[in-house]
Parts: sequence; structure tokens; C-alpha cells
Amino acid sequence: MTEEDKILRFIGLAMRAGKVASGFDAVVSAVRSGDAELLIISKDISANTLSKLMDRVAESNRSVDAYSFSRARTLGDAIGKPDRAVLAITDKGFADKLALMIEEIDDTKEICE
Repeated sequence: MTEEDKILRFIGLAMRAGKVASGFDAVVSAVRSGDAELLIISKDISANTLSKLMDRVAESNRSVDAYSFSRARTLGDAIGKPDRAVLAITDKGFADKLALMIEEIDDTKEICE
């Protein structure tokens, strides 16, 4: 099992625990409410969607760590949904562990403000 597979399985576990918001509107809502602890943005997200997401996060006046990881189809598969370009992890414990796991293979972290 690759490191990416382990991360995807952990995201699936977070989803089963009810700690993942998926899809653009749900993620924006989680950021605005302060529930989002970590954003996972697919590497194949469209420039337009990414721009809109960053604008909405900036409007919320909240700071959230974000990582570019995997592809939309793979993220969707991990949570049992169709393609998902963005996920929000809403639990601090899951978010911290995922951040460590992703940093081990790729350090493309951004701070969204």
C-alpha cells in the first residue's frame, strides 16, 4: 500500500466519522462557520473553481491550512462520492494527522486567509 493510499483510507475514515465536508458549497460553509480545520484541494481543480474558493475563504476572515493532494476522482472515491475537487476536514485530530501524513510525501501547504 502506498503512502497516498494510506492517506486516502484515512480520509475515508474521517468521512465515516462524519468529519468531512465535501463539495464547494459545503466546504465554504464549513470555513465560514469556523468548522473547517484543514482543506484538501485536488491537484486537478480548475483554476476558476480554485479562484472562487480562495475568494470565499478570504471573505470569511478565517485562516485555514490547505494542501494540494491527489485528484478529484480519487478524493471522491475515498469518501464514497463522485469526483470532489475540495474537502474540508472538520475535526482537529483528523486534520493534524492528515497534515502530517501529507507533509511526509508532499509539502505543498498553503495558508488560506
